[in-house]
Order: sequence, then structure tokens, then C-alpha cells
Amino acid sequence: NTRYNNLQIDGAVNNDLFSIAASQGTPGGSAETQPISLDAIQELQLVVAPYDVRQGSFSGGGVNAITRSGTNALHGSGFYVFRDQSFVGDGIDDRPIATFNDKQFGGTLGGPIVRSKAFFLGNLEWGRKDTPSGFSVSGDSGVSFGRQTEAQRFLDIMQRRYGYNPGDLDEYIRGTENDKVFARVDFNLGNSQLTVRHNYVDGYNDVGTQNNVTYKFPDNFYRFHSQTNSTVGQLNSSFGSKFNEFRMTYQRIRDFRTNDTRFPQVTVRLPDGGRFVAGTEQFSTANELDQDIFEITNDLTMVRGTHTITLGTHNEFFKFRNLFMRDNFGTYEFASLDTFDAGSAQLYDYSFSTTGDPKFAAKFPSYQIGFYVGDQWRVRPHFTLTYGIRWDKPFFPDKPTANPQSVATYGYATDVVPETSSWTPRVGFNWDLTKDMTRQQIRGGIGLFSGRTPYVWLSNQYGNTGIEFRRLQVSPFAATNNIPFVPDPDNQPTSVGRASTNEIDVIDPAYDFPMITRGNLAYDRSLPWGLTGTVELLFANDVKDIAYSNLNLVQTATREDGRPVFGRVNSTFGDVILLKNSDEGNSWSIAGKVDKQFRGGWFASASYLYGQANSINDGTNSQARSTWINVYTAGDINNPPLAVSNYDVGHRIVLTGSYLFTVRDVGVTLSMFYNGQTGRPYSYNFGTDVNLDGASTNDLLFYPRDGDVAFTTGTYQELAAFLDA
Repeated sequence: NTRYNNLQIDGAVNNDLFSIAASQGTPGGSAETQPISLDAIQELQLVVAPYDVRQGSFSGGGVNAITRSGTNALHGSGFYVFRDQSFVGDGIDDRPIATFNDKQFGGTLGGPIVRSKAFFLGNLEWGRKDTPSGFSVSGDSGVSFGRQTEAQRFLDIMQRRYGYNPGDLDEYIRGTENDKVFARVDFNLGNSQLTVRHNYVDGYNDVGTQNNVTYKFPDNFYRFHSQTNSTVGQLNSSFGSKFNEFRMTYQRIRDFRTNDTRFPQVTVRLPDGGRFVAGTEQFSTANELDQDIFEITNDLTMVRGTHTITLGTHNEFFKFRNLFMRDNFGTYEFASLDTFDAGSAQLYDYSFSTTGDPKFAAKFPSYQIGFYVGDQWRVRPHFTLTYGIRWDKPFFPDKPTANPQSVATYGYATDVVPETSSWTPRVGFNWDLTKDMTRQQIRGGIGLFSGRTPYVWLSNQYGNTGIEFRRLQVSPFAATNNIPFVPDPDNQPTSVGRASTNEIDVIDPAYDFPMITRGNLAYDRSLPWGLTGTVELLFANDVKDIAYSNLNLVQTATREDGRPVFGRVNSTFGDVILLKNSDEGNSWSIAGKVDKQFRGGWFASASYLYGQANSINDGTNSQARSTWINVYTAGDINNPPLAVSNYDVGHRIVLTGSYLFTVRDVGVTLSMFYNGQTGRPYSYNFGTDVNLDGASTNDLLFYPRDGDVAFTTGTYQELAAFLDA
């Protein structure tokens, strides 16, 4: 999961610690902007199993972007990249692509302030993009959603009955914009070098997805705004055989969502299984996030004979403000256009603050300290051993509000925070076996790696104690429900019959931050004809990872296929979600690569990888309930089995090639890239809530073996052929 990665710029932390952007894991990820202009980067360092103990705070991978700096020569660069619909051809069913353009332009300028003493580098970049959403009811562009008669009736009801216009039936064009500013100055101060830099990123992205089952009207798309300011000061000093790196960082991130209209979210089911969705997107009615991050790091490196010893400390201080009230305008679902016209809903969700602040936000600070010691020992001229140990500990000065009912009913308190620390030893080696003209080496190692829990998962405990908010739920969807529809977003019903009234999120007092055991073994060798080859095995096993369960579910029956059926322990509560640990999960991969630098500016590379990954929960959601419920299972949703991960790679082939030449003293590079891999893992699911856990998308289809069931018509072979088609 990208949330477990660690992104650095010049060694300084540049993460989205809260990790709202599950698929990106970087600041501004949900705004579809990069954390820094690529034109400001000199090189990228990618690490998966680093045995240098300075590399920490991640159980995934580490990425460090090294930025460019000024020199004694004045130098600059500029770029402009452009695509539009004429560059991408027709879409599905040979329908034309609607308005599309992607423009990225900017430049960099660097040089001396005082020759050999002080230097500057500045970068500006702008991105502008319009992207079709992929579907239209009108059929003029994109995939035709069809159902024009039903769509027009839906619009007529909206306007005639409720005085609201959700937009037209043409394909919606999503806008994405971002601006980036990067500035860096370097000073040579005798035996020290001082670097000060600032990185600014501001962007927005119109968010929403369409498919052939659900059509979202334009008003259901929302705009995600993100602004990041990051300032870093670093002082590198040398004292004889000692070298010291001191770094201070301040990062300020502001994310929020906006909507053009204010109306409850409405979903209307259609006879053929399709759906219309309109109104303000249910998770965007009150959604803001402020992050302030301060970092202090110091590394002292000493050379003692054949030993290079590092002593260091890495400390981060966080402050979060998270305003999140889902369904704050009301969320309704209707069985048909007729019930929508009648104003009678079959599902209702509404959340509101019970405090004096109608926009109450969860606020909490946190900090994490770390100390480490490591050694790179040159045991023999051709054999180097790298080893060390880290200790990291998070602190949470403020606790969530106590809810006595949670303890009395479920045995878990709401005012609990993680109290954990991690010791992560590592050891790696490099054995140079070069002989005569054949360059070769064996490298590898093993160690423990620990990272942060994405703070969005921990913020659920601060925001859902059952005290500050009330969440009304009339669910699951039932045709017999008759809930009056209220179109005014500011006057939603605060009590509806026997609706459950609260969600509570709690954490296991023994909860630990994610930790894995990871190792690798690799062999690098020069090959005939100037080739260089590598083969590498990488493996990992979970020591501590996330797991979720719903304390308010109890098994009440068993289906014919053996899966449990659930009911609620206490009907006055909705979901009571427990965050805990699991030690189940593993992955491994084996990769081979061959590359060659040819004469005349040619370069080519080919690689192959096969990997497998298994987990019980991939953590792709943000809310506690969503992370718990969106796990495919054929049995107990509170105890999902180890299964194929969303991040299972399978087979992958990568081919790259480039040709560097000059035209009138101008360097020109032509390059090619090819990536081919096996498809994403998928599952066959039921489309209804088979086990009554509250979700209609997580129940795996029952696929009987021959003899498990009796057939009144047809045969088992006919059923198997249908399911496998």
C-alpha cells in the first residue's frame, strides 16, 4: 500500500502523513499533482530493503528525490508538453473522445550568487488538464450509458418536484490544475555547507467516476483542493574524520473539498440494475484537513579504521485538524423513479454535530522520536557488512473523548491511543567476487522495518467516539422502508423511526504500528558482449499489520453455503469498529534484468519479474467502517482469511531503450518504454447483502463443487460453464 511508503526530498520528510490519498500517498495526490516538479530533480533514490538504519519510518518502500542546485555557471531549461483528443484516438465502441487536453510547462534557472560561495536555483511549473469522465447519457461522446428516457424523467422530477437542476446528460469534463514553485540556495561556509529550500504546490482536481451501471450527474462531482508549503534547512559539516548532517523541516498542508451546489445525495435504482446519482457527494459536504509537520534530524558519521559508524536521531512533530462529517446534507436511496417522484426513500443516512459547533473538527497532536546506531564494517577488502538498530516511539498527548457506553456494551474504551515502540535491527552484506575481467557481486540481508500507521485511520477514533457526532442510519436498503425525502440540506430529519443513532470507532490497547520482516538476496554480474545482468529475490512477512472487526455484529444464523448471517448486538448503535493487529500477510518476488550501454549513444534494458502477495486487509479506504467492510470474504467478515492482495503483481515485463544524439550542438534523446503484466486480481461477488453485514459488494459468490447442490433444471457442467464464461 502506498500509504506505507516514505517520500523524502533531499532526505527531508515530504509525506502525506494523514494519507487521505490512498492511491498516491503523496501531498496533493488527490489533486492529481506531483509533490515537486520533475524538472527540479537531479536523481531519484528508490529503496525497498535498505540496511542503512538512517532509512526508517516506512514498512513499504522509500523514495528520495535529490534536487538540482546552482553552480558557478548560469544555466537554465524550459519545457512544454501537450496532448489533446487528437493524440489518443477513439474510445470504447469507436466513439470519439470528448474534450481532452493535458498541458505541462515550466522552466528552471540556476547559477552563482557569489562565485564558489553561494548559488541559487529556481523552478516554476504549471499543469492544466481537462479529462472526459468516460460516459454520457446523450451518447454524443464517451461510452453511451443509455437509459435516456429514464434519465430525462429523473431530470424532470428533480426540476418539477424539487426545484433543483443536477446538470445535463452530456459527458462531464473534469478539470485539473496545479502550480509549483521551487527555490533553493546553497552556501559554502568553510568546512560546512548550508542549504535552504522551499517547495510550494497548489492544485485542484474535479473528482468522480462513472461506469456502465452507475451514472453520476455533474453536480455529484466534487473539487479537491490541496496546497503544500515545505521549507527545509540543512547544515552539513565535516570535522576531520567526522561528518555531521543537521536538518530542520516545516511542512504545511491544507486540503479541502468544494461543491458547486447544495442538495442531499440521491440515488435512484433502475429496473435493469442501473442507478442514477445526483446531489452533493455524500463524503464532501464537510471535508477539510490541515496538517502541520515539523522535523528535526541529526546524523553523526565517524570513520574508525575499517568501521564507518553512524549515530543519529530523527524526530517528527505533527498537528492535525480533520473536519469530516459524511452525509451532512442527507443521503437517500430510492427503489425506483416512482418512489423518488413520491418522495419516499428506502435508505437514509445523516450525520451531524452534537456540539455547539455545527462544523466540529477532530484536532489532535502527535509526535514520534527515533534514535539509531549503525556501522558499515569493511571486514575484508572485498566484503562489507552493514548492520544497526533503530528505536522509534510515537506519542499522543491528547486522548479521544471517553464514552462509558462503549466500555459497558463492548468492553473497549474510546479514550485509548496507541502506546507502542519499535526496535528494528537490520544486517546486510556486499561480497565483491570480481575476478579478472568479470565483475560480479553477491548482496543481500534481512531486517525488521517499521512505519507509521496512516493517521487517517487513527483520526477515526478521535472523530467517532459516539459523543461529538450523531449518525442516523436507516439501513440496509429495504423496499418496505418509507422515509420522507427532505430536499433542504439544512433541515434534515434528526430522528427517523428506529434508525440507529451512532457509530463508534475504538482501538485495541495492544495495537502496534505496522512492522514487517523483509530480506533480499541478489547476484550482479558482467556478461559477454558488454551486458550487465542482475537476478534478485525479495521477500517479506508481516509482523504487525492492520485488522478490523465490527463489535456490534453477532451471528444469528447460517446460510445454506455455510456462511454466517449477522444481526446487531445493540440496535441503537450502527457500527462499532475495532482497529487491531494481525500478523498474517506475506509477499515475495524474483526479478531478472539485463542492460547494455552501446556505442554511439544507444542504451537498452529488459527485465522480468514474478511476484505474489497475500493479505487479509489491504487498507485501501480511509474510514474505519469502509476499511472493515470492503474486504471480500465467503465467511466471517470479522475474521477474513488470508487471500490474494490487491497488490499482487504476477508476471511483469519491462523494456526500455534510448538513443542520444546531437543536432547542431543540441542534445536530443529518443526513448521507448514498454510495460506488460498480468491482469489485476478480481473476484466474483454477489450483488446483494447475503450475510446482512451491511454491504452488498463484499460477499464472494458461492461456487459449488460437483455434488454440493441438487439441480432441478440444467446440470452442474452447465452452471460451471456459465460461471467461467
